[in-house]
Formats: sequence, structure tokens, C-alpha cells
Amino acid sequence: MARITSLWALLGATALAVFLFYQVIAVLLLPLFLAVVLVLLLQPLYSRLLNTRMLKSWRGRRYIAAGLMSLAVLLAVLVPAAIALAMAGHEALLVTDQLRDGQLRQKLDRARVQAGLDYPFAEEWRFLSQSLDLLTADAARGALAEGHPQALTRIQNEFRTLAERLGESSHRAPLAESTAVLDLLEIAAQAAPGTFAAQQALQRADTAFRRCRAAALGGPWLLTLRELANPSPSELRQWSAQAAVMTSDWLAAIGGATGSVMTRLVMGIVVFVFAVFFWFAEGPQIIRSLMRLSPLEEKYVHELLREFEVLVRAVVAGSLISTMVQALLAGLGYWLAGLDSVFLLIAATALMGMVPFVGSTLVWVPAGLWLILGEGRFAAGIFLLCWGAFVVSTIDNLIRPWVLLEQASLHPLAALIGVLGGVQGLGPAGVFVGPLVVAFVQTLLMLLHRELAEVDGELSASTKKQAESSRL
Repeated sequence: MARITSLWALLGATALAVFLFYQVIAVLLLPLFLAVVLVLLLQPLYSRLLNTRMLKSWRGRRYIAAGLMSLAVLLAVLVPAAIALAMAGHEALLVTDQLRDGQLRQKLDRARVQAGLDYPFAEEWRFLSQSLDLLTADAARGALAEGHPQALTRIQNEFRTLAERLGESSHRAPLAESTAVLDLLEIAAQAAPGTFAAQQALQRADTAFRRCRAAALGGPWLLTLRELANPSPSELRQWSAQAAVMTSDWLAAIGGATGSVMTRLVMGIVVFVFAVFFWFAEGPQIIRSLMRLSPLEEKYVHELLREFEVLVRAVVAGSLISTMVQALLAGLGYWLAGLDSVFLLIAATALMGMVPFVGSTLVWVPAGLWLILGEGRFAAGIFLLCWGAFVVSTIDNLIRPWVLLEQASLHPLAALIGVLGGVQGLGPAGVFVGPLVVAFVQTLLMLLHRELAEVDGELSASTKKQAESSRL
């Protein structure tokens, strides 16, 4: 009894210690995990360095090689990434200044016209639409509706003027629809306010107006695209306010994060570098220690480690290397096409390249269309679109077979769920961590299923033997 009590006390103390240990290192789990992933990817290079003639004669060559590899990671990965992000941030500020100064407004207007998404007499259409919305909302009050006969007369006059102006431009309002709108507005104006007839007449007039606007602007789909490409001043102010709130919160987080976010970032980098060093130098010993502490059988631990290596190469190596190469090739295309803000576009391409299925096309396609429509450089735009289609988007098919040693057994749907859930929970790093977590759960479930099947088989065999012995 005392032994059982002692065992339960030991289990409780262990659980409490594990919980406290997790609370201590929770913030550092991501850099530790990324260090493991990077060491696994660079392990062949480390092995070559360790076996060079220069280091074979040195005592403690594992630590020397690990130090050289850590320094190489710091100089080849972290420093260039920091410089590139700083350049991208500087270019983003320049673009923001150009937007404030209105330098890009003319190019945006030209791009909309070239793309056929200009919105002629947008303010007039919006004025009439908002007026009818207010009158329809008032009529929806039923018998309590106050009615606005003078407003309907003004709307008639405004619509008649708009139809005449459209007739003088290339966008002609359909005659039949325009006449129907004016007739229905006249009927609604003559109906007594607060009656069902007035409500019905106003709704018919509103429906006819919307049908006329869609016909005059190329149909419902093109009208929707025109409205998206030509936001109203109120919508722009709302978007700007939202962006300002998000930016101010982010800046406040960083500004007030002198002891929080920035400290966490510096600590993460330091832990990452030291973890890379010790995983290179003492990785096998660490793994053997963890295997001794693991309650799983050794064969299961080996299978999990093997699955982890396969997944790292499939998910991390394949995706990350492909994304980086695509971003660099796209950057070369941006530079050859003469685009400004090349570093900003490279950063955006690298970020969008992690999005499943669409990837970097979310950047180089709009960039090519901008060259054609916004700047009027047809040859440069066609070159960038062809470069993106035949070079940037196809390089993935060449890199992945070269990088991967084995194909991971993770289903594409599970990978997509892992990416989206990982990004939601861990930010950009979740693109890689999420699928690995999903795949690990899948592997653990497979091992559990196999173990249960073996136990079930053993129980069945035991039951069968007992039955045979009882017959005898």
C-alpha cells in the first residue's frame, strides 16, 4: 500500500514538474523546434564538415564543426533575412508616402480605365442608390412610414439628368430601363405615404433602378468588379481608419514591447542559435537520453523519429526551399521588368508562396498587370507574366524531387488543415509546424491502432488456447 501511495505521489509530482517546465519554456518552444528542423536539414553538410581532413586531427572537433555551422547559419540566414526585411520595410514606407502624396492615384485611375473597370458617374449612381435605400427603409415601417414625395421628385430629376449625361458618353443607359425607372418613381410619388401600395411601388422602382444601373455598366458581374475597383470616399476612410487602428496597435505593441516583444524576439534568436549549436554537437546524445526517458518502446520511438525526418524534408525543406527560390527568381523578374520596391515584392512573394495552391501568383500576376495597365509598359508586363508562368511557377516541380528523399504520407486535405490551423495559432511559422503536428498525430494514431491490434491478437490467441485446453 505504501508503495502504491509513493508511486501516485511520484506521478503527481512528475505531472506538476512537467506542467511548470512547460510554462517556463512555452515561449521558447518555437525557436527550439525550428532549430531542430534546421539541424536536421543541414545534417549532411555538418557530417561532411566533421569528416574533413582539417578537423579530423582536432580534439573536440564536434564542437568546432557545430560552432562553424552555427556561425554559418547566423551569417547566411539570420543576417540576410534581417537586412532584406529592413529594405522591404523601407520600401513599404516609400509606397505609403506616394499614396499619401497622390502620386499613384493617376496610375490607379489609368489602370482601371485600361482594365475596363472605370466607374463613370460613380458619385451620381451612389447618391441615387443611397437615397432609394433610405426611402425603402422608411416605407418598410408600413403604416408608420412618413413618406417623402419631394425626395422622390428630386430623385426623378437627378436620374433624368444622369441618363442624359450617360447618353452623351460612351456608357448609355438602356432606354427601356430608364423609362421604367422614371415611371415607377412617378407612381411611388403619387401613392399615399404609409400605404401598402406606396411600399410596393417604391420597391418596384428600386428594383428597376438597380436593373438599369447594372445594364448601363455592363451587367451584374462587371458592376460588382467596378464597385470593388472604385471604393467610395466613405469606404476609403473606413478602410484607412481600420488600417490606422491595426497599425497603431502594432506599433504600440512594438513600442511598448521594449521589454516584451523585442526582448522575446532577441531571446528567441539567442536560444535558436545556441540550440542549433548543441543539436549539431550533441544531437545523438540528446536523442538517446530522450529515448531512455520515453515510456514508448524503442521501435516506436525510432519510427516516430523516422517519420519526423521524412515530414521535415517533405513539408519544411520542400516548401521552404521552393518558396525561397521562387521569391528570388520572382525578384529577378521584378528587377528585369523595371519595377520599383523589389525587396517589398520579394518579401510579399515569399509570404504568399506559403499559401497552398495559389502561392506566388498572388504577387507576380498583379505586378505584371500593373505594368500593363497602370504604367502602360506592355512588353515589360508580358515579360513578367511569362517569367512568372514558365520560370517561377514551374521551379517547384524541379526542386521538390531533388530535395525530398521520401514522400510523406500526409493527405493534402490534412496538410491544408495543418497549414491554416498552424498559421492561425502560431503565425507564419505555423505554415511548417501545423502540418508536422497533424502528421505526428496521424503517426501516433497508426501506432496506437497497431498496438491495439497486436493486443487483440494476443488476447484472441490466448482465448483460443484456453478453449482448446478445456476441450482436452
